[in-house]
Amino acid sequence: MLEDALRYPWTGEQKVETILIGGVLTLLGVFFIPALFMYGYLVRVIRAVSAGDDEVPPVFDDWGDLFIEGVVAFLISLVYSLVPLVVIGLAIASFVLPASVVTTTGGEPAPGLSIIGLLLALVVVTVTVVGSLGAVYLLPAAVAAYAVTGRVGAAFSPGTLRAIGGSQTYAVAWLVAVAIAIGAQVVGGLASVTVVGAVLIPFLSFYGNVAGAYAIGTAVREVPALASESGTPTAGSVA
Repeated sequence: MLEDALRYPWTGEQKVETILIGGVLTLLGVFFIPALFMYGYLVRVIRAVSAGDDEVPPVFDDWGDLFIEGVVAFLISLVYSLVPLVVIGLAIASFVLPASVVTTTGGEPAPGLSIIGLLLALVVVTVTVVGSLGAVYLLPAAVAAYAVTGRVGAAFSPGTLRAIGGSQTYAVAWLVAVAIAIGAQVVGGLASVTVVGAVLIPFLSFYGNVAGAYAIGTAVREVPALASESGTPTAGSVA
């Protein structure tokens, strides 16, 4: 899977044009709007690969649909990113709480409350780590569920997420996507030592994102729960 994923972005007659456009959009992503087109393109990649069209990456066209799907994918990502933020907030509160309630009315330390507070902090930290990892693991599955079915609700369906996330193929694909992302960061870091290399960073990032989307797409097409729902989705569908 890794070899196929790395080869995928560099295929097709329009590979150079696609990578150039994607790299420029990645570079301009700091202005937010271009990043939405990038989200939309990755949705298109996952959909195409999951449907078996995995020989050549899609091109940048139908920009209106690309933008709409990018907005939807961004909102899905935003919701999933709030999960770690909420649990991190609870973790911070769990550390503040012991310090604020561990004294008696006379101002003396209250060992019992201190121990309870620390135990609570430990529990919340554990939940924070598990919740954060869970959100990171399920986010590509959620975006893929939307890409394949065209329904926003599929991105938050417990049954659909369980079917995808519980798949061994998806777990492998997720690890491959993470490895590619880390590799792209490392290569980009090494390339940044020269001016020419620094210019290539957004294009390397785009290449890695497309390769990772390919890995996720190959995994979700083997999920029966999605195969039964897949069709030709409409951009921005909320059914």
